Amino acid sequence: MRSHSDSASPGAWRGARRAALAALAILPVSCADLGPTDGAPADLAEGEIAEAGQALSLPFPIKERSSLVITNTDIVGAFKLKNVLQQLIDQAGVSLTPLQLFQQFMDTNRKAADGIGLGPHCDDTVIPGSAGSINGWPIDCPRVVGLEADRDPFADEEAPNAYVATTLSNRFDLAPPDGANCGEYRVVFARRSGIPESAFQMRNLIIFEGRLPNPTPSLGREGCRPVVDFWYNLSNPSNSLEARRDALLDFYFDGLDGFEPVFHIDHYGQNAGPYGGQIRTNEFLFAPEVDGDPPAPFTTWNLREFRLLHSGSGSSATLVVTPSFVKDNPAAPLFDPASTDARAVAFRNTSFPGLVERLAAADDINRFALEPSYPTTMNAGESQMIGLQNNYFATFGAGPSALRTSIQNKLTAMGSALTPDQVVGRAFSLSCSGCHEPIGDATGSPTVELDLGTTATLAKLRPFTQTSEQLEADPDEPGGQRFKISEALTDVFIPFRKNVMAEFLLNNPILGFEKPGAWTSAQAQLSVHTGRVVEGISSLQVQTPSSFNAIVSPSFSSANLAPVGNKITLDLFVSPVQPNPSWVGNIEVLISIPSAGIHNQWAGNVPLTPLTRGQFVRIQFATLPTATKNALNAGASDVKLQFNLNVNSNSGPYYLDNVRFEN
Repeated sequence: MRSHSDSASPGAWRGARRAALAALAILPVSCADLGPTDGAPADLAEGEIAEAGQALSLPFPIKERSSLVITNTDIVGAFKLKNVLQQLIDQAGVSLTPLQLFQQFMDTNRKAADGIGLGPHCDDTVIPGSAGSINGWPIDCPRVVGLEADRDPFADEEAPNAYVATTLSNRFDLAPPDGANCGEYRVVFARRSGIPESAFQMRNLIIFEGRLPNPTPSLGREGCRPVVDFWYNLSNPSNSLEARRDALLDFYFDGLDGFEPVFHIDHYGQNAGPYGGQIRTNEFLFAPEVDGDPPAPFTTWNLREFRLLHSGSGSSATLVVTPSFVKDNPAAPLFDPASTDARAVAFRNTSFPGLVERLAAADDINRFALEPSYPTTMNAGESQMIGLQNNYFATFGAGPSALRTSIQNKLTAMGSALTPDQVVGRAFSLSCSGCHEPIGDATGSPTVELDLGTTATLAKLRPFTQTSEQLEADPDEPGGQRFKISEALTDVFIPFRKNVMAEFLLNNPILGFEKPGAWTSAQAQLSVHTGRVVEGISSLQVQTPSSFNAIVSPSFSSANLAPVGNKITLDLFVSPVQPNPSWVGNIEVLISIPSAGIHNQWAGNVPLTPLTRGQFVRIQFATLPTATKNALNAGASDVKLQFNLNVNSNSGPYYLDNVRFEN
């Protein structure tokens, strides 16, 4: 379970792949399905065939509730909040107890005058008109959850104020293309007072979202393979529930060989930046009755983010949970076209228009994202459920504005049919409250479906959450129980994460354009793009300042590709905006296998003008000579491809993804 050597051997995987391809060969298809320029991925129902191929190619299927989101009570129940805090304390070498660290964390929701004095408070920074602020934006201060600083959640594990782990999440899909880290691995702890169905207004969730460093970043995402193998092997039918539980405890508390444990003081924001990890809270607590007095009035539902910071050693060592801005959450006032705030002016003139291409690039909600260079000064101090306070549409408005015009100009230049409101909706869907409580218009009503210009929706479970304290029978474990999760997870998010995992295990990173800098060009400008993608997490974006653009792969091995088909196939995206729509150009491919005496062998040409533009289209080149196919099937280690784009200069961009050798 903890070693890469436990995975199936390359020979076994190649044998499984041969069996998979043989089985897939009998799937019914029509002649039209195989046309080189007919938008075949949609015609072929690629998602279904890809899933069948993965199931057949992998030694055993990926079980979503074993390898991606785990909520079985016998597994998650072994994760104790007290043990997590104790591990962090031990690593920092501080003289704190888990109770003191927990209370310091909760005390951040109090004003300094009422706090216990162990760390920061919500009124440490105040801006005009606010009781407290984070990142220059107002926040609620104080918060009812600050009362937790007077309670001991560890005294009685069954008490309403105790916390229970409900969810373990594998977020390898968050590992960036360059493999700077191996993604996030999360644990959700929920206050037990939220377990009764009627107690949805007495909930507090604490989510530890640890970013796991890649010990060999020079290998890119390939350095993360032991981590992916570990999560994949949790689906192995030969593993008992107890074995999976113990393996997960080892992964989080001890770490795989060569990897740090997930629970580590450096994995929760010590290193600032988009990949630093964080602790988040989802807070919705009433004040309790005290001596017969009624609960406090209704309070807002807040989502907040924190960093775990440590410094010093010995008697001067410190460990503090510190409030931070919420990532990828532009403050709602930035969308106000009438605002004279300097940040709002910069946001509507430069920052947000610069995000439009990225937000509009894909129709898969899993691929919506802001640019990594997005200015963090724009991020709000918290994200709230109150629609008119955190709803971008309420400040963006429905009338003409400079921001609306800038967004539309960007969309027109892309050839996109999206509207400015749909782009703003996509940005809103990335915010904490926009993901948890989608709101589709300026009224702030959560019953209005958020229009994203795609068919995907964000269905939640219970008010405002994607995970739950509620239980259901676990169909995978007779007599077992598991915590419920939302339809958004089961129908939208988990299938995507499953495909990312399977494609990493099965596919070649060179042919999938998953490795930045691998492909080169003397003429074109190349970069990976994580929005317009067919498989994996990235495609190759090609800017064409010249009319001739040679795009060259590094040498790669075909050993794990066998059996190899006789045609090179590519998914290609042609921009709908062309300087000469009547002649777009063509693309040709050359193949070299020096060890077989093959040098720049021409392997076909496809005209681009007839292709459907603005979407990926599967194209297939000429039949390879038998000698070339035989060399590939023999496992040549020095294969190199070259795609030549002959197009109008300054057209595009073009996107290439998912090269394969198919019959």
